[in-house]
Parts: sequence; structure tokens; C-alpha cells
Amino acid sequence: MDDQERLRLQQEYPMWHIRRIPAMDCFMATRLGRPLTQRELFCGLHTTIMKDTYEEFEEALADQRRIEEDL
Repeated sequence: MDDQERLRLQQEYPMWHIRRIPAMDCFMATRLGRPLTQRELFCGLHTTIMKDTYEEFEEALADQRRIEEDL
């Protein structure tokens, strides 16, 4: 993920702090704002996402958005 891809994702998912962890060669996002409720956690929302590939990372963020929309 280059800076342009990171900025695009950050704009698309403003409630997440998105970054690449070079030392671990992975992608990470941390949810911003309030803590998640027990219900939100039970429904599958996560406070942190960590994936090895950009494709998996982008899909995980999209999955989180879908869950949020269904709540």
C-alpha cells in the first residue's frame, strides 16, 4: 500500500486509523471513536484489523462497513 492507496482508504473509512506496518509486512486499522458495545462485538465488529495482504485488508474494512450498516 503506497501513500495514495492509504489516503484513499482513509477517506473512504474515516472512522479508522489506517497504516502499513513495514516491520511486520502487514496492514493495520484501528477503529476511532467510542468503544464498541457488547452487541456490536457479538455481531462481528472489531476494534482492530490486521491483514497480510492489501486485498484482504480492503475486504475486511468493507466487511466491517456492511456489518455496521446491518445494525
